[in-house]
Amino acid sequence: MKRKRQVLRHILKAAELPQELDAHRFFVQWYGKDECLVEQHRGILCFESGRIRIDTEQGVLCMIGDSMELETLTESRVKITGQIQSLSIEVKS
Repeated sequence: MKRKRQVLRHILKAAELPQELDAHRFFVQWYGKDECLVEQHRGILCFESGRIRIDTEQGVLCMIGDSMELETLTESRVKITGQIQSLSIEVKS
């Protein structure tokens, strides 16, 4: 399986296609300080108004802020609103 992902990434790079087409990579769109969209997540690990942790294949995405809410949650997409102060990732080794 790992070999297939490496081949896919090589093809995307060689064809100069966006990396977002790789279904195993998460993608974050951050709109200002009050809205964030995460695609290709694997689940919510922690949800508190001041902290949200989202599992991805590459690691755990951590958001810190105030009054954060899950506006949309689907199998592969989550939209978070509120006062987002920081985003960080704990990379899986």
